[in-house]
Amino acid sequence: MTDLKFNVAQLLREEMGARRDYSFTEERLALDESLTLRDISGTVRFTRTATGVWANVKARGTVRMTCVRSLEEFDQPIELEFSDQFHSVIDIFTGSTLPAPVEDDPFVLNELHMADIGEAIREYTLLELPLNPVSPAYRDKPVSYSVQSEGIEDESQNEQSEPVENPLDALKAWADRHNRRNGRS
Repeated sequence: MTDLKFNVAQLLREEMGARRDYSFTEERLALDESLTLRDISGTVRFTRTATGVWANVKARGTVRMTCVRSLEEFDQPIELEFSDQFHSVIDIFTGSTLPAPVEDDPFVLNELHMADIGEAIREYTLLELPLNPVSPAYRDKPVSYSVQSEGIEDESQNEQSEPVENPLDALKAWADRHNRRNGRS
């Protein structure tokens, strides 16, 4: 549960298509045990639907991550824009329990008709995070790997290479050299 909750009870009393717009800021939101979304700001538009409200969210914040190249920590900016349905579990007019939504793992309004946008932001942020985060200081630098192998000679030292106009000619020349070296003519 998060603090980014909005009461949509009054909106649920209106006709389908009615809207409410809100702005929000939040200092931090725990994403999991080690990651935290910080300095969160954004907007949400709730639209009344037949089964609850449709939330259209735009948010931004930063997550402290570890670079896979340098192992240094850096701030990864995150910008989200998503829409999702929040289903009612209690009928606003009668107070009776409504049937469960058919979709898998839906967002639901709680019994007080509060939409927990923070949980949606948490889930969509986790989807947005890079699998292999690279610090901005290392993003534009090519990665060079050096491999030392014994017994492999550099072909360019042994044979003079001529400029090749057709790229497939270079492949054919290499195959010919390879076949001659291995005794296949």
